[in-house]
Parts: sequence; C-alpha cells; structure tokens
Amino acid sequence: MKNKILAFAVRSLVFGVSVFAVAQTQAAPIPATSTSKLVSPQLGLYRSPMGFQVTNGGSGWVHAEPPKGNKYIVTMYKAPTTAQPGSVADQMRNDLSAKGSVVASAPKMKAGSPATLTVRVDELPKDIAIDKYIQKWMKEYPRYGFDVLGSKPFVQNRQRGYVLDLVNREQGKQLRQVVFLKEKKAVILTCRDRIASFQENLKGCNQIVRTFTW
Repeated sequence: MKNKILAFAVRSLVFGVSVFAVAQTQAAPIPATSTSKLVSPQLGLYRSPMGFQVTNGGSGWVHAEPPKGNKYIVTMYKAPTTAQPGSVADQMRNDLSAKGSVVASAPKMKAGSPATLTVRVDELPKDIAIDKYIQKWMKEYPRYGFDVLGSKPFVQNRQRGYVLDLVNREQGKQLRQVVFLKEKKAVILTCRDRIASFQENLKGCNQIVRTFTW
C-alpha cells in the first residue's frame, strides 16, 4: 500500500513539472481562478478554499489566469517584461525610478521573458511524510530529462516545506519547486524559466514563495 501511495506522489510531481501540460494524476480541481472573489488583482492575492494563500510579495510579477486545459494549476504569476529602450513605457520607468518608486525598483526582465510561477494543488489518497514524497520524486526526475541540482527541507510560517532545484539542459529549462504537504494535499509552487535568465528572475520568484501561508 505504501508503495502505491509513493508511486502516486511521484507521478503527481513529475507531471507538475510540465507546467502547461494536461495533468495525468488524480487531483481535485479548485474552483477559484483569478476572476473569482478569492483573488485580489490589486495585491496579486490568491486565496484558496483549501486554506492557503499567496501574493506577488511586491515582486512586480503579474497575477494571471492559470493555463487553460489544466485544472490542477489554480493560479499563476508572470515576470514583468522590460520596456523597450526609448519607448514611452521606458521613459515612465526612468521617471519613476528618479522619484524612488517601488514599482520602478522592481528588477528589469528581458523582453519576452517566459518566466512563470505556477501554483498547483494535488490531492493524495493517504497521508505521506514529505521526506518520502520528495525522495521518490528525486529518483524519477531523470526519466523526464531533469537533473536535480539540490534539495533541502525548510520551515516557513510554521509549515514544513521542501525546495528542489532542477535543470533540463536539453530543453534549456531551469526550475525551482517548493512543496508543502498538509492533510493529504500537496501544494507545489513551480518557478520556471530559461537557464540563461533563471538567476535573474529567481529573486522575484522567491519573493512570491515567501508569502505562502497555510
């Protein structure tokens, strides 16, 4: 029975890595989207009926609709795109920067940056220790082209979590996944970007992750 639960957990996370793919695991869909009353666009706030919440943390990242066709990703954030040099938007940024605006102080992103942070919810058949949940994932990642760069447990707002850094060199992708488990439910926050710009966008991603409470 334990092996079945672990196998379910592994499938859940591995398919979660493919952020815009249709999920293959059994997971409970969450009715709240960024058009519902559970979302505050002004603050980039998402409140889940499962009791957790996350905001953009002042990162400047844009709260967006979750991708269509994937009912397990409940909300997402996109990195801001840098205004083209000399454009009106660029001039406005420079003016705000001169005035010390916190908006203008957000890190600049390369135009067309694909950096995203998705929040996925998976429902598990039974309770499982987070350490065992992670251990099985780490064995399976290479099958999907991902190398594990590092992983470690941590505590945030009295909630145990686990962070994993992954890279797929063939596809030029790098990810950071932060996982929380509670009452047979897993919440997976995935930061995803090109390898070349991942470190540049990681700060904003971490700002969002740090606002997670459950």
